[in-house]
Amino acid sequence: MNNNDTLLALAHPLIAFLLAAMFYGAWRYAHRQPQFLYFAAGFACYASGISMQILPWPPWRLANIALTGAAYACAIFCFARGLTALEGRRLPWLPAALVLAVMLTIRMASAHDEALFRLRVASTHIAAALVFLLALWQVRHMARGTALERLLFWCVAACSLSLFPRAMLGTQPGDRYGYEHSLYWEVTQTSFYFFGIGVAFLMLGLTSMRTIASLSQASRRDPLTGMNNRSGLGEFLAARLPLCESYGLIMADVDHFKRINDRYGHPVGDAVLKRLAAVMEQGIRTGDAVGRFGGEEFMVVLPEASEEETKRVAERLRAAAAAQDFSDIAPELQCTVSLGVGSFEHAVSFEQAYATVDERLARAKRLGRNRVVGKEPGWAVRRSSGA
Repeated sequence: MNNNDTLLALAHPLIAFLLAAMFYGAWRYAHRQPQFLYFAAGFACYASGISMQILPWPPWRLANIALTGAAYACAIFCFARGLTALEGRRLPWLPAALVLAVMLTIRMASAHDEALFRLRVASTHIAAALVFLLALWQVRHMARGTALERLLFWCVAACSLSLFPRAMLGTQPGDRYGYEHSLYWEVTQTSFYFFGIGVAFLMLGLTSMRTIASLSQASRRDPLTGMNNRSGLGEFLAARLPLCESYGLIMADVDHFKRINDRYGHPVGDAVLKRLAAVMEQGIRTGDAVGRFGGEEFMVVLPEASEEETKRVAERLRAAAAAQDFSDIAPELQCTVSLGVGSFEHAVSFEQAYATVDERLARAKRLGRNRVVGKEPGWAVRRSSGA
């Protein structure tokens, strides 16, 4: 092969090296997601193996076959491990290692006899197919996932299955070991451009979409309790209230929360908020939304709820909070909540409704805490004494 042919052939590993650099950059600057690092290592190993075989370097055939085999084995493992890491799964290392060990053994056993060229080629392709199929089995749920997940799954599946017929293309040894103008090498390069680059960009696209969705979800969730924050409640209100003839609103505030923080410390206060968040989420109706509105305040939105129904839900929440045993968080710790409630017609804006129930919450505090205050003047429910 002349120098021009060599340079042209080296475009193949050059692209693989560029993909390795791209995935390494994605790993370094995108929360160090492990699948990116595995794919970076996979493309780097693949590019190294192809480069050594094309040049050829080292020039000694036995050494070249050994080094390229090791590079291909590492690439196969890293690609398979990257696919499973994408889904938070593990690649069964023992069967994968056994397959790759058999591949390397066959490559070395056939290194001295060029008549066994076909066996060496077939062992590499079949090993790659088996390890990739093993990885696909670990992430088989992707075949029923989103459109992009299905596309990635079936693209990898097609690449894996195509390795079996491709193994049969290297039927005749070339004039010398290395790169030759042959159907085998043309198919190898074409398959890399189609499957390798395609899978790489599908992987990046899927991870990017998941990252965006995760960030969007995080922006709607309170990091301490995991429930809706103001933004999440705002989205719920924007989506549901235009469809409702009326809606209920509950504002709940933890009684004497500052005393809890001062006496027991902020970690205990955080634990109390998480416990009460669970109480709130368990006590609402199906179709309602609850969230941490700020500090020690919680809000519940109840589509199509009457005044009486809103009061019943609020009283259920108050009673559940008062009945909680907080002694596992701190000895002698007791905690109650005060609630302001109301039901409003569709025409009443959320801002007006919020101001109303917030004033009722303040009245509940003035009346002694651990109670529900609603619409009627002086209306209050108190079932048990509390701090």
